[in-house]
Amino acid sequence: MTLFKKTITGIGFFALKQAMVSVCHFNTEAKEELKYYKEGYTIQLKVLPDGPKIAFEKQGDSLRTTSANKENYDLVVIFKTEDIAFRIMTTLSNVPKAFTQNRLMVYGNVADSMVLIRVINIVQSYLFPPILSKRVLKRVPKFNLGAHIGRIRVYTLGLLLRY
Repeated sequence: MTLFKKTITGIGFFALKQAMVSVCHFNTEAKEELKYYKEGYTIQLKVLPDGPKIAFEKQGDSLRTTSANKENYDLVVIFKTEDIAFRIMTTLSNVPKAFTQNRLMVYGNVADSMVLIRVINIVQSYLFPPILSKRVLKRVPKFNLGAHIGRIRVYTLGLLLRY
């Protein structure tokens, strides 16, 4: 993989990590999804062979980041190649399509991975403007004023401070 693709994928994983934590603080739909996970539930997303990796732990009704170098997680989602991760991070493909094309591996409960996909879809609706959201989401949600304020919050406080 080129340095360019590796850099873009790393930036995408960083933005996803920050936005996941931020959106789960204020979005009621994401909080409802997270109720499915038990307290302390751990999730890791990583790219093979030696790409970026991020990890989360459920704490209360939200997520917090945790060490991505632990041995055991409750759910692990692996992008089989760096090119697949690059395509998803740049909206050239989407997560559900990658799952159906067997481009991702999941270790853990499949139902748990579906919860994660729904949370990622919520996060992507905040991260991407509507024109790009159409490419990665089945249904682009209608944003009211509060949701637009949430989007501004994700772009500012979320990406910078994870809040």
